[in-house]
Amino acid sequence: MTRSGLGFRVRLLLGSVLPALTMVLLLGAVFFDRYQNDLESVFQERGHAVAHQIGAAAEYALFSGSLDTLGRLADAARQSDPTIVAVTVFDATGKQVAHSGDPPHHRLPLTEKPQVFKGEHVTAVLTPVFQAILPLNDELSDGHPPLPKIVGYVAVEIAHDALEARKREMLQITLAIMLGGLLLASWMSLRIAHGVLTTLDSAQTALRRQMETAELLARTDALTGLANRRAFDEVAQQEIQRAQRYGTPLTLVLADLDHFKAINDSHGHDVGDCVLQNFARILAASVRTVDLVGRWGGEEFAILMPGTDLPEATQAAERMRKQVEQAQLCIDERACRYTASFGVAAFRADMPTLASLLGRADMALYRAKRLGRNRVEVG
Repeated sequence: MTRSGLGFRVRLLLGSVLPALTMVLLLGAVFFDRYQNDLESVFQERGHAVAHQIGAAAEYALFSGSLDTLGRLADAARQSDPTIVAVTVFDATGKQVAHSGDPPHHRLPLTEKPQVFKGEHVTAVLTPVFQAILPLNDELSDGHPPLPKIVGYVAVEIAHDALEARKREMLQITLAIMLGGLLLASWMSLRIAHGVLTTLDSAQTALRRQMETAELLARTDALTGLANRRAFDEVAQQEIQRAQRYGTPLTLVLADLDHFKAINDSHGHDVGDCVLQNFARILAASVRTVDLVGRWGGEEFAILMPGTDLPEATQAAERMRKQVEQAQLCIDERACRYTASFGVAAFRADMPTLASLLGRADMALYRAKRLGRNRVEVG
C-alpha cells in the first residue's frame, strides 16, 4: 500500500469515527449536567418539604411555647432522614428555641418568604411558620380575611455527602453509557469505513486491472498476440542504450512473408490471417526468452536479440527460415505452404540509433527479396 493510500485510509477512519465520538461525548456531557442540576433541585425541594412539614407540626408548639415538643420534632425530623444534619426552630422574634444536630453552617435572614443557601457542604433552607387563622364573620370584620401571622421559622440543613455520592454514582453510570456509546459508535464507524475501503479497494483493483489490460492491448498486436510496433520500439531503444553503455552485442532480424499478397488474393484474407498467426508462432517458438518478437507492420516481423552477435543471429534466422519452409499449414482441408525472407543487422557503436539498425536490416531484407526470396541476408 502506498503512503498516500495509507493516509487516505487514516483520514477516512478519522472522518467516520470522530463525528460519532464527538456526538457521544456531547450527549454524555449534556446528560450529566442536566442530571446534576435536577439532582440539586430535588435536594433543595426536599429541604423545603421537610421545613414545611416541621413547621406545620411546630405551629401549636411555637404558639404555646412548648420547647420540649419543638426539640422532639427537630430530633425526629433529623433522625428520619440521614441527609439532614441540622434542624433549628426560631420563634417569631428570631430567637432559637430548638435545635437538633450539627451547629448551623449559615444563618439565613428571617423574612416572609422561604430562603435558600447553597454552600460547599450543605444546602440550608429556612421557611416561615404561619399561624393558621380561620376567617370570622362578625360585626367588626370588613369582609376581608386577616393576614396570616408568622409564629416562627424552621431552618433545615441537608448535607451534600449524599448528593455527592449520587453524583459520583451518576457520573460512573454516565461514563459507562458514554464508553458503551463510544464503543458502539466506533464499531459502527469502523464497519462503515471498512465497507467504504473494501469498495474502494475493489474499485481500485478493477481499475488497475482495466488499466493493465488496456496497456497490454495498447502494446500487443491483436491478430498475432506479439508485441506491436510501439512496444517493440520502446524495448529496442532500451536495448540499444544498454549495448552502447556496456558494449554488449545486439542484433536485429527483419522477416517478411514472400508473396503474401498472392496468398490473400488466392485464398482470401481469412487464410492470410491464419498464415500470419502461424508465422508468428514459429518465430516466437524459435527464439530465447530474452529475445523479443514483434509485428512490425503488415506481413513484416522483427526479432530483437540482445547479447547475440551477427553470426549467431544469422544462424538463428536460417533456422527460422527452414522451419517456415517446412511448416505444414492445413486450412479447410487444403495444404497451404509459404516462405519468408530475412534480413539481419548488428548494432554498431559508430551508428548508435534504432533508425540506423533498422535501415541496415531492411536493406538486407530487400536484398534477400531481390535475390530470389526464401533466404537470409546480412546487412
